[in-house]
Amino acid sequence: MGNNPAVRNKIEVKNLTKRFGDLLVLDKINFTVAEGEFLSIVGPTGCGKTTFLNLLSTLMPSSDGNIFIDGEIADPTKHNLAFVFQEPTCLPWRTVRENVAFGMEVKNVSAAEKEERLDRIMDMVGLTDCASLYPNQVSASMIQRIAVARAFSVDPDLLLMDEPYGQLDVKLRYYLEDELVSLQNKLKSTVIFVTHNIEEAVYVADRILVLSNKPTNVRAEVEVDLPRPRNPMDPKFVEIREHVTELIRWW
Repeated sequence: MGNNPAVRNKIEVKNLTKRFGDLLVLDKINFTVAEGEFLSIVGPTGCGKTTFLNLLSTLMPSSDGNIFIDGEIADPTKHNLAFVFQEPTCLPWRTVRENVAFGMEVKNVSAAEKEERLDRIMDMVGLTDCASLYPNQVSASMIQRIAVARAFSVDPDLLLMDEPYGQLDVKLRYYLEDELVSLQNKLKSTVIFVTHNIEEAVYVADRILVLSNKPTNVRAEVEVDLPRPRNPMDPKFVEIREHVTELIRWW
């Protein structure tokens, strides 16, 4: 999808490079992400996936290269960059609804627009019934939903997700992955989802980028042309999963 000339590219990463002293971690990474695409990124342990996300989010400066959003260099003062971390965070003194609203308050979304988005997003992720509860009164899955809803609520130009379901059991993870894909499809958001779990990458993504060992670059791109909802036991699903596994194993 990212290389289809008929599809508008939302994100373009050009020669993204990161050095820490003499250590070259990321080496001239290039790729594009289509508007509304769900891109997963996988790679060997220690290849720099978290560093990669920190650069994409502009939390960390690159040594060379640039990230473009809608043709402009990524700039937090111009673009909405939302991040869902491995450990979801909530403000314990705010209710579920107030936690979801927090990002919009930071972005100075008008009161009327904030309430309209809150009602819509809370309903989409099944948080309406617990809106007045506090984080210590809800389950781990609800905390994950709060983090995802808060990120989507700011209508991000780019949503970055760093293994958000890595700590959850398999059944709950599949449930929240289905919810995430449904939400992303409804809102047409552009998502980059980093995971160490290859099956998860195949389950959620339109396309997978496979990173190499350090110095890291893009080893391969794998299209995931499967209907949704996806069945991990489907032969085509298994074939793609095994192909991505081999790309990582033998690099």
